[in-house]
Amino acid sequence: MSAFDPEWLIYPGAAMLLIGYAIRDELRLRLLIVISTLIYIAYYFAIPAGPLWEAIITSALMLGVNFWVLGQIILERTTLRMTDDEKRLFEAFDTLTPGQFRRIAAIANWQQAVDPSGTLLTQEDEPSDALFYVYEGVISVEKRERQFRLPQGNFVGEVAFVLNRRTTATTVAPLGVRYVEWDCEELRRLGRKYEALRISLNALLTRDLAKKLSSSYQPDDAMPATAASIELLEEVQA
Repeated sequence: MSAFDPEWLIYPGAAMLLIGYAIRDELRLRLLIVISTLIYIAYYFAIPAGPLWEAIITSALMLGVNFWVLGQIILERTTLRMTDDEKRLFEAFDTLTPGQFRRIAAIANWQQAVDPSGTLLTQEDEPSDALFYVYEGVISVEKRERQFRLPQGNFVGEVAFVLNRRTTATTVAPLGVRYVEWDCEELRRLGRKYEALRISLNALLTRDLAKKLSSSYQPDDAMPATAASIELLEEVQA
């Protein structure tokens, strides 16, 4: 008998599987399955009657599937392969996981206002089929004949999106402003498919509205926290 008996590889391979099945975290489970599969491949190759190519090929296929799933898990949990702009935008979407944000980012349209007279985003009391996020710059807002400015880091059209109703203000992006645009129906389809994503996104939009109502802008810049606007916030939160 050789100094090393390949049959001993069965025990650490089985141990990795047993430990993996006792762990609830999917990433660690998949890692242990990969290690166990590699050990079994080594066993199938080293046994005196081997190599057992059928078992090796089958195990290699299982290994490939697990590596693919591991990649998906890593993308769900990290900002790996996101662009710098996407990473910066993700910081503002802190109610979403990286995986949820990737789904949002996949249907996002990055825009820059090129019209010297300004690009119209929403028209007060008119239907809107888009949700916007001011990425860089300051936009102008007119609500009930009152004008103010809205800086970057804010959503536009969030009330119309969440409540599925007409917009509450006219918003214009001056020349050079960068903003991100989403088709509302596409976002709603995502929300119907991924319930946790819908809840997280609505929480983010509600918080954005609350921030607008409570921010201490100067009187000519601010959205007045009237009884109607407070009632609107309560409606969104509901």
